[in-house]
Amino acid sequence: MKKKFIAVIFIAVAACMCMCAFTLDMNSSVKSLTKPYITTYDCTYAHLGNQDLLEKYDYLKITFLDDEKIEVSFKKKKGKKHSYISNYSYDDESGELKAEIGILGFKFRQATKIENGKFNISMPILGKQLSMVFSS
Repeated sequence: MKKKFIAVIFIAVAACMCMCAFTLDMNSSVKSLTKPYITTYDCTYAHLGNQDLLEKYDYLKITFLDDEKIEVSFKKKKGKKHSYISNYSYDDESGELKAEIGILGFKFRQATKIENGKFNISMPILGKQLSMVFSS
């Protein structure tokens, strides 16, 4: 009986030591498991009408900062970086993303679905169709 008691205490102490050896990083895998869509998405395709926008920009990105805020950032070649932060909502069941962002005095609303780490944005702007594809 005494050997079993000592073995149980030894196992409990060993388990406590193992648990103390690990730390929980709130920016690591827990977030990716609970909100896997929260990451940075790079624009892989961007056209306004017949014009390829990627030829004029170093990058176009959308970054999910947390479960409420989104950042749209872009940098023109030979230009400054610009970024805008807005609120968004995401439906875990349908995968639908809804966001509204104000850029240069204009408000844009978009609803799209995130599927396989990608989503599309398509809307008319100044009489031309804007089509963009973002991928994580």
